[in-house]
Amino acid sequence: MYNNLKSLAIAAGIPLLVLSPGPARSETAWSDGPIVVTANRTEQNAASLPARISVIERDDIARSQAPDLLELLRLEAGIEVVRNGGPGGQTSVFMRGSNSNHVLVLIDGVRAAASGTGAFTWEILDPAVIERIEIVRGPRAARWGSDAIGGVIQIFTRRPNGVFASAAYASDADRQATLAAGRQQADIPLDLTITGRKVGGFSAQNERGFSFDPDDDGFENLSASTGGSADIAGGALSWRGRAATGETEFDQGISDFDNWSWALDYRRDTAGPWQWQLGAATLRDRLETETAFGTSEVVTRRLQGNWLAERRLGDAHNVLVGLDAWRESGVSRGQWNESRANLGAFTGLEGGLGKAGYELGLRLDDDENFGTEFTGSLGLNVRFDPQWRAFASAGRAFRAPNFSQLYSPGFGGLFAGNPDLDPERSWSLEAGVDFTPGVRQKFTLSAYSNWIDDLIDFSGADFQAININEARIRGLELTHDYRLQRWTSNFNLTWQDPEDRDAGRDLLRRAGFKSNWMLGYRVHQRWNVGTELVHVGDRLDVGGVRLSSYTLINLRAAWHLRDHWDLELRIDNLADRDYQPLVGFNAADRRFQVRLGWSG
Repeated sequence: MYNNLKSLAIAAGIPLLVLSPGPARSETAWSDGPIVVTANRTEQNAASLPARISVIERDDIARSQAPDLLELLRLEAGIEVVRNGGPGGQTSVFMRGSNSNHVLVLIDGVRAAASGTGAFTWEILDPAVIERIEIVRGPRAARWGSDAIGGVIQIFTRRPNGVFASAAYASDADRQATLAAGRQQADIPLDLTITGRKVGGFSAQNERGFSFDPDDDGFENLSASTGGSADIAGGALSWRGRAATGETEFDQGISDFDNWSWALDYRRDTAGPWQWQLGAATLRDRLETETAFGTSEVVTRRLQGNWLAERRLGDAHNVLVGLDAWRESGVSRGQWNESRANLGAFTGLEGGLGKAGYELGLRLDDDENFGTEFTGSLGLNVRFDPQWRAFASAGRAFRAPNFSQLYSPGFGGLFAGNPDLDPERSWSLEAGVDFTPGVRQKFTLSAYSNWIDDLIDFSGADFQAININEARIRGLELTHDYRLQRWTSNFNLTWQDPEDRDAGRDLLRRAGFKSNWMLGYRVHQRWNVGTELVHVGDRLDVGGVRLSSYTLINLRAAWHLRDHWDLELRIDNLADRDYQPLVGFNAADRRFQVRLGWSG
């Protein structure tokens, strides 16, 4: 308790001494909230949903000057981001204390995880190709099926309107260039974004690392996104595509990657009571890694399709029914070659009863390898008056084991997969309250508890993958947003107790306490400045090592030079804090970045 109070004092006290500023979320009215589609697969106001939801808009991304997704997501309540080394290093995202593969990642509706690890390769997705990020905390399996135990993060690729170009240079020989062009108001909207990044880097590991080599570990990434839409046969046809290719160096090794996805959707709003849509998508992911022990290559291919229909029932209720299916195949060179399919059917009912709103979801999944899984969710949302809102929800979720957990032969028999694994299953409860005393500020508080049964861990004989008994994760999330003329303030803190109840210890790499404070100030129409304060508490890592807490201070400034030109400056880790994100791995020292942009 003392350490948590001390951490809170650090998080709340230091920013008072740093009179530099940062941005707020771009919402017009806190009581209304943004429109989101990720929570229930249909357009809804976030303030009407019994869930804690965040939205990061394109303006927020541009204002943050974030060089990668790590810097964006780490500022969110309930989310921890861990990277082994510098840019391009393997990145893990933990939501509400659950495992990194317990977060369902969607890109324009495409399931983006690799079939081998069950996790998404966050490091290859450049913020320059992102239009919007929707984050839904808590289980969403009743809508999306497997993987959504901790929550869902959906990323929508960029949709530029006009022409934009930028060039940036940063510490560690970090160079980036972006070109984006589009016409969103045309009869047939079209757009294209291309961005490239090359980083000289620094040594990913230190003397404590298992394969330490004191050379610089670089990163190269070329990314593109495109899309458009057209009116066809009384409906709207839209398409989105994305691709990334490059390489990541690490101590005594190098990885080459190729990753692309394509999504096609057709929506028809009929004159009758039903509106429906059809979707199809494909994804390919390839990762080839060369080390002193040899070369490995893992390839994922996935095809998916969905059909959804919804209709109004009176003035205050809405019903949704749908089907989705996907088939994925995975190949690990010389190890395994597997495929499987999943068919899901789901339905939901949402509506309002006076000051209260409700949602009910049910889903049945039929996995080719693991049979049927029933999941569901129930939530209640009550707005007592314009100032107060409360909600409560319960949900059940599951995750099917990935191919490596099932079939990997391991390393000399160690860390092998287990074809007899059962799916992981969870139950979750959450309650939250919002207080909006005026148009300038808002408080939110959420409490949750998540029980995960049959958690998969490499802790059997010879470290084979097995189902352990249970993990229990309890947590609190507090946020405060404030606006005053030219000032904006966004503060959040997270307390959590992620426990492996079978082993009687913390789940690895998840801090019991973290907090963030972003303070922003607009000097005048052409100038704005900002600061970020990031505090992460101590956490358990492999080998029983407990890593120390750390606090980072980041600064940024933007100057609108002329009608078409902008100049930006960002400084990360201003105090040059030396810390380890993982045992044996280095984090960046003080880092400078300058960017020049043109728009027309």
